[in-house]
Amino acid sequence: MENKMQVKDGKINFRCKMCACKHSCCGPFAGISNELTSIDSRPFDEIVLTPEDYKEMCEAGLQAFIEQGVSPVNGKQYFKMALAEDGTCKAFKDGKCSIYQHSPTLCKAFPFYFDLFAGLCAIDCEGFSDDAWVDMEAVKPMIEYAKKMYKFWIDFYED
Repeated sequence: MENKMQVKDGKINFRCKMCACKHSCCGPFAGISNELTSIDSRPFDEIVLTPEDYKEMCEAGLQAFIEQGVSPVNGKQYFKMALAEDGTCKAFKDGKCSIYQHSPTLCKAFPFYFDLFAGLCAIDCEGFSDDAWVDMEAVKPMIEYAKKMYKFWIDFYED
C-alpha cells in the first residue's frame, strides 16, 4: 500500500474507510514487517485479546470467535480471535465486522501501534489520504487503545 500517515499543524490525514476499504484490516493481514520475528514464533496476523476483550466477548456470547494460544517462552496462555485458513478474522462477514460492538482492543487501535524504537507508529492504510485531514483529537481513542495493547504486552512478559 502507498498510503502514508502525515501529521501537520495538529491534524492527521486519516479517515477509516470501514466497509469501503479494499484491504480490510480484518484480514488477511500481512503483519507489520517481514524483518521482524516474534520470540514466541507468534505470527503477525494473530489478533490477540486482552483479558478485558476476552471477558467482554464471553459475556456477549461470542466464544465461537475465540481460540486459545500458549507462549513457548513463558508458558502463559492467551486468547486470540479465530481466523479462517486465509488469515481473515472469522468475525468478518459480508465485508464488515459482525462483532463491531465488542471488537478487540487491537482492532480498535488499528492502524496505530507502539514501537520500541519509534514510539507511536501507523501501518500503511487506505484511510490515510490527502483529502482526509482531521484534528489529532479524532484519532485519540485509537491511540489510547494502542497504548492499552502495548501495556498488555509488557504485562504478558512480566514474571
